[in-house]
Amino acid sequence: MLPAILPLFPLPQVVLFPQTYLPLHVFEPRYQDMTVEVLNSHHHLVITLMRETPDPRELGETAPTFEIGCRAEVVRAEPLTAGRWNLLLQGKETVRILEEVPGKAFRQARTEVLPFNSSVLWPGPHRRHLMESLQSYARSEGIEAQLGELLELPLEDRDRLNTLAMALDFEPTERQFLLEASDLPTLAERMIQLLDFAVGGRSIHEL
Repeated sequence: MLPAILPLFPLPQVVLFPQTYLPLHVFEPRYQDMTVEVLNSHHHLVITLMRETPDPRELGETAPTFEIGCRAEVVRAEPLTAGRWNLLLQGKETVRILEEVPGKAFRQARTEVLPFNSSVLWPGPHRRHLMESLQSYARSEGIEAQLGELLELPLEDRDRLNTLAMALDFEPTERQFLLEASDLPTLAERMIQLLDFAVGGRSIHEL
């Protein structure tokens, strides 16, 4: 059983998805403290995207974040010199931040899990539309081989789309848009929108 309050790790350009992985280098003293606490207890924290890049002097101490983030588990931890750490995180569940809770040097929050409705059917024509959009995007970016490798991974549909969301060249706010999808058709439709927009924008620039 995880505690009701988990450490909150806001990042300026990173969105983590369930069942994907994120390497993280921890160097700030307060997050070094957080890492030690997490490793000595439940191994979980919440990754959330900052709404804006903070002033470097503030180190994100009060930077506003999106209310939807991802609970992650530390699956590997490598201690370094001067209290620094290299961590490997695995996304577990999409969560909503209900409130931040004071009391420690690092940020922490009370959250609730946002269930992903896997029972909603994903129609075949919609699947084909996504594949067509992916192929058009891959051709425009010159990444056909890389896309092929990703599509061959033995993953469930949601995990495959989440892996694509992490791997393709989306903006952080676009990834946030994908993270907040509540079922498979919505996630796929949002990805189609982003892919078609990217291909359309490239076509305009090449005119």
